[in-house]
Amino acid sequence: MTFDVSFLKNVNVRENVDIDKSIDVRAYVVGNSALANATADAIGPNSTTETLTQTTAVQGVGSSSVSESLSATNGAHFVWHH
Repeated sequence: MTFDVSFLKNVNVRENVDIDKSIDVRAYVVGNSALANATADAIGPNSTTETLTQTTAVQGVGSSSVSESLSATNGAHFVWHH
């Protein structure tokens, strides 16, 4: 069995977020498990980051995980004047 992962996106987001979060998770798994993790860091002017993850676990069938990360920045421009 294969899983199709596709993303179609056109996003324009302006947000101001302040998150204080505490998560305590305990899991005991017998069977299928899937994990995906992505990080992206873009540091400096004109930066962008993006992470997409997807996991699927179907009992008795199997599991899959997909992870994608993207980072970009417009590098510094150095000009030497005499």
